[in-house]
Amino acid sequence: MQDMEKDVEEKSSAINIDVAMRKLQEVILFLMTGAATGLAAWLYGKTVIEITGVVVLALLGVSGVIFAIEQSQEADSFLFDNKEHLGRFLVLYLLALAGSLVFPLLPAGGWPYLAAFIGLMLFSNQIVGLSSAAVLLLVTCLLYTGNNGNIAFYVYFVGGLAGIVVFSYLNVSFKVGLPILVSLMVQMVCLAVQEVLLVNEQLKLQLFLIPALNLLVSLILLLILLKYFSFSIIYKNRDLFMDINDPECPLLVELKNASKEEYYHAVHTAYLCDRIAKRLKLDDAMVKACGYYHRIGIIKGEVNWENTQFILEENRFPQQVKDVLREYLDSAEQMVSKETIILLFSDTVITSISYLFSKDPQIEIDYPKIINGIFKKRVESGMIDQSNLTFGEFQEMKKILLEERLYYDFLR
Repeated sequence: MQDMEKDVEEKSSAINIDVAMRKLQEVILFLMTGAATGLAAWLYGKTVIEITGVVVLALLGVSGVIFAIEQSQEADSFLFDNKEHLGRFLVLYLLALAGSLVFPLLPAGGWPYLAAFIGLMLFSNQIVGLSSAAVLLLVTCLLYTGNNGNIAFYVYFVGGLAGIVVFSYLNVSFKVGLPILVSLMVQMVCLAVQEVLLVNEQLKLQLFLIPALNLLVSLILLLILLKYFSFSIIYKNRDLFMDINDPECPLLVELKNASKEEYYHAVHTAYLCDRIAKRLKLDDAMVKACGYYHRIGIIKGEVNWENTQFILEENRFPQQVKDVLREYLDSAEQMVSKETIILLFSDTVITSISYLFSKDPQIEIDYPKIINGIFKKRVESGMIDQSNLTFGEFQEMKKILLEERLYYDFLR
């Protein structure tokens, strides 16, 4: 009992520190945006009324960004591990803020905002990235003294939105070639519209010079951002998965000491999760981890989401694993993700077959009958009605589980 109270106190203390750090970062975000835009507006020779307007709009915009950050924290909707590393977003935002104050010195077609939209999204999530980049773009347009400043806002906003959409599908496989190509093509079309159609000039090759330079600079900035992103998130997660998916991982050893039955159940479930995820071309390391740790709550006395969440957060597990296990263990959640459905069927098959063997180790089990029965029961229950698993993937998962007859004999 004392150990549990101590764990709760330590968790509460850690949460308080995290909240204080986040609030401090949000205050910095707010104050730096207001001070920097006000100073820049003064240096650009704006009137007092104009300076006030720029600062007020910038502060209103950044207030919306702060609200989006708080909502994302509450909903636990940050991408990857960005929830625990808001400082990365803050640094990138301040760099982009500095750029937004310099861009008005360049022609409207030369602002490399595509990298800002995508970068801010990758280190937060879609709504925070879109809103923060839009605020910075608005500041640039307000400070810009040339023609077509209003048009430039829509041009870059559409291009940035397209970049965020295509990069939203980025996962640990880190296949960035197609997203880069698509986002650059959309940006080129938007800039061409601005330079050719809206300027009403005769079509000349020189018109495309500034947009071409913009795309080149955007590409370079994107490659730098993606390099850092892969180093700080993607490959870091891969190394982490190698550690936590080791059967001799200290946490799994602790599970084994608490209950050998639960440990071996987790090992067998993880095997099936891994097999299915690889065949369906999903993140097999992440799904395998879900198989290993879906019963880890037993260490705290009971398998439930509260105990599991505490252990996962204490050991700094990847956000993807926490999302899947929350869907699986929290009765208030709907099972939607493909990974959760894979875990559901892998766990159910292992549980059903192990139960029969525990009753009679020499029993001859009709594996196809058991597995078909499990699939029929789960479908009729409506548990997977909202899942993202396609019919073809569902049938492939069933086929894989039917193929593992020899493996099931090891459960005797």
